Amino acid sequence: MNSEIIKKFKGRKILVFGDVMLDEHIWSRVERISPEAPVPIADVYRITHVPGGCGNVAVNVAALGGLPYLVGLIGHDGSGEKLRKALKQAQVSPQYLIVDRQRPTILKSRIIAAAQHVVRVDREDRTDILPNLRQEILKSLKRLIPQMDGVIISDYAKGMIDEETAQAVIQLARQYKKFVAVDPKGHNYAKYRGASVITPNLNEAAIAAAQKINNEKSLAAAGRKIIKEISSQYLLITRGRDGMSLFSQSGIIHIPAIPREVFDITGAGDTVIAVLSLAVAARASVQEACLLANTAASIVVGKIGTAPCSREELVDAVIGHEPIIRKIKLRQELKIIAQQLQAEGKKIIFTNGCFDLLHLGHVRYLREAKKLGDVLIIGVNTDRSVRRLKGPERPYVSELERAEILASLECVDYVTLFSELRPDNLIKIVRPDVHVKGGDYSVDQLPEKALVETLGGRIVVIPPIKGRSTTNIVDKILGRKI
Repeated sequence: MNSEIIKKFKGRKILVFGDVMLDEHIWSRVERISPEAPVPIADVYRITHVPGGCGNVAVNVAALGGLPYLVGLIGHDGSGEKLRKALKQAQVSPQYLIVDRQRPTILKSRIIAAAQHVVRVDREDRTDILPNLRQEILKSLKRLIPQMDGVIISDYAKGMIDEETAQAVIQLARQYKKFVAVDPKGHNYAKYRGASVITPNLNEAAIAAAQKINNEKSLAAAGRKIIKEISSQYLLITRGRDGMSLFSQSGIIHIPAIPREVFDITGAGDTVIAVLSLAVAARASVQEACLLANTAASIVVGKIGTAPCSREELVDAVIGHEPIIRKIKLRQELKIIAQQLQAEGKKIIFTNGCFDLLHLGHVRYLREAKKLGDVLIIGVNTDRSVRRLKGPERPYVSELERAEILASLECVDYVTLFSELRPDNLIKIVRPDVHVKGGDYSVDQLPEKALVETLGGRIVVIPPIKGRSTTNIVDKILGRKI
């Protein structure tokens, strides 16, 4: 992944076609319950309007330095005028929007209090659009596509994208050798047949494949089924906190999520498809484009409401966080890394723990552990497993934050999350030369001893620094006796 690719986004022409909508954010304070019914009273102090649906995709393209050409429908109403104004403010031309006097502009109103959504109110008509308007839209698309560097179809299942229209756009784009990215909806993926890439989230992929996806095996089966049925070059399944999985005819590449505190996932898929399309238009490989899209998604989920990722934010994230983020690996990635390290004759050190509120005792322990070999790998308990081990009030710091903090330490080479109470499965994958534990244990007391030694490793116990613990820190902050 290279910041030079991002610089090449500037001036790339991207056609964005699909369901355009207006996102209304009603910002409020909630301090009391209504006497009329058991519902909160939202005291409104601000209302903002931003483009939503494929309008947000176009805004992301513009914020990243590209030139979006937005094609879609709006109504002859106040929401349509607000949407035009919001697009212009975001440097997106409303020139190619077509007015339908028979249906309203799609409006999604979100009431937000203390950074949380209270309720969303939708105003929309999901019926198919009139034939004469569809012909007008196709006429614009036929004129624009030959001039574009890339094409995005953003389907929100609001009546714009039927099979005939989708296929007309895809075939025209293929005729002019344009990369076509589709953000899909529903279960009929046949209408996207021949697209360069489709980008469903995990739930959408499960619907399309008509099967549950609850582990890596079912994910792989669903992905292979979808990509075979639609004859697409690539399938990118976005998986939230588990990152992304890129499917192609040659296999699967799993891209781990970048640890972030998540405030709002609204619009993350729009950001992914905008960055992916711009990166490919800038001559990046699809894999490089997905890595950039993954980074951009981590930026927008840290924002509240529908908000784009700017080119400056993406460059800063790539330059500032890339070395750290590369240390955080999924379990299947770690298996390959461990095998490569063993083939190179490297001595692997493994340790595990909660690492809640990282303190001096942790840091010294990890520095001493690293001295025992060449590569230090840490297994970090997920929030769920910490609660089972430490109680419902723990952890104080979320799993993604703990992973990034540990990855920031120079002595740490790789970090992975695990949800089990014991690290046995990770030990089987890593096959460490040395398994390190911190605490007042004897080696014979440790339940992992037999497994580690069976795999050819040994256990080393590093005593803790007296008085240095998460509990002591919390007690001190709360003024409790220690």
